[in-house]
Amino acid sequence: MKIKSTERLLTALVLLAVVVLLFVVGYPIYKESLPSKVSFGFDKSYNTLPFYVALMDTTRNYFALEKVEAELIDIEGDPLEGVKNGNYDVAVVPWYWLIISPSMNGDTLKAFGSLEIKAGRSLDALIVPPDSRIKRLRDLSGKRLGYLARDEYFFNLLLSTMTEDMNLRRVEYVPLQVDELASAFEEDKVDALYLLDPYRAYMIYSGNTALAEALASAYIIPSIPYGAVVMRKSFVSSENKLAAIRVKNAVEAAMSYLARNPEVAKSYVLKMNDYPDESELIMNMRTPEFERLAEISVKSVENLQTELVKRGIGTCGIKPSEFLFQKSDFVR
Repeated sequence: MKIKSTERLLTALVLLAVVVLLFVVGYPIYKESLPSKVSFGFDKSYNTLPFYVALMDTTRNYFALEKVEAELIDIEGDPLEGVKNGNYDVAVVPWYWLIISPSMNGDTLKAFGSLEIKAGRSLDALIVPPDSRIKRLRDLSGKRLGYLARDEYFFNLLLSTMTEDMNLRRVEYVPLQVDELASAFEEDKVDALYLLDPYRAYMIYSGNTALAEALASAYIIPSIPYGAVVMRKSFVSSENKLAAIRVKNAVEAAMSYLARNPEVAKSYVLKMNDYPDESELIMNMRTPEFERLAEISVKSVENLQTELVKRGIGTCGIKPSEFLFQKSDFVR
């Protein structure tokens, strides 16, 4: 009797061990089969275009292929604070802000992609209406100069040097939202506009005049790291690592596709903003450089950091490479 009881106990233990083994081996496989839910800050600009393409381009389905269940959330205010506050997991923030404030309550924001405005490929212009009396930059004195509110940091960097160089006086700076740009001249809100693409190209397409272009390269630095694609370091190193790897793969695939197909990038950004997809407009548009992690120009980041320090903004206490994730961070 004792032998039979022992056999039953051993059988039960063996069955239990098999169940535990199946769970240990099978659960990770089951977990990897599930999609990763990830939220992305979205603002209809070139910055967040890779997110839009990865989700909406049904011929490629980069998010679907990587099992990323993506949610695009409209950015309100500072995207850097949005990531820090947990409003979204991934966003594109100005390199300016990332260099100044990468830390967050014991955590850190790091970049795994970048958008850069290369020297010789200007995306910016100062625009005036066709009947404007402003014929040169010096004529801006005493005038109202509008700009896109979300580019305020960029605008301030430019104007702090340009106003001194041009000896401009009494210029009134007017922040505008995207939906105010098209009617800014007609409604007499401003006398001139400083804009980057696609808004630069759209305002010229609408019959206005580019008074001067490539001002950012002339008054900030020649090649400018514009947007940093960021995640929290803890998001990559903790239980969300699989999601982070999937996100990196999908976003990099979209960036690579856009880099090879700039005309597609232009068409998509026009679609996001409900602008006409016409050849005259597309031909006048320019695209930033879409850079995957391995392609990010650390030298350009260093140059921007150095320029900010010269202007009394930020410090050189952090090496430029420390703003970036490493390839090893995305290895399971």
